[in-house]
Amino acid sequence: MEDRINEVVLALKSEPSLFRSFADSDLEVIAPYFESRQYPSGATLFEEGDAGDFIAVIRSGEVEVKKQTEFAGRWVILAQLGKGSILGELAMFDSHPRSATVLILEDSELLVLTRDNLELFFQEHPQLGVRLLKGICRILSLRLRKSAERLTLIF
Repeated sequence: MEDRINEVVLALKSEPSLFRSFADSDLEVIAPYFESRQYPSGATLFEEGDAGDFIAVIRSGEVEVKKQTEFAGRWVILAQLGKGSILGELAMFDSHPRSATVLILEDSELLVLTRDNLELFFQEHPQLGVRLLKGICRILSLRLRKSAERLTLIF
């Protein structure tokens, strides 16, 4: 168990935007709430419209985030995400269905934080929970800014 926790701590440390303000001792507290999951290339992690019950940090591999357009069979690629990126965070906090589909582009290992474990983490470690939420908000803010910039290029 200790080795697994140390591996997760190292993996979380590799994600600079979300966990950059956490000391190793903080990450040792956070790590047991995550679980490692393997996904093969070509798998669908989740589809637009699914219930959102986890967020994930990509430990290895690459995924594609895409959204269905109004035209049948036509998709817009929103992002390609690799090691250290977080995904699935929107549905975790707004309780709406998943806003996009995520495909596994290459064999991937994801560090998954379920809604239940997130709630338990908030209850057991509220100060660290606030810091984690701030990190997620920072990432959402950066992504929203980038989306706004892309929209201005279209019009």
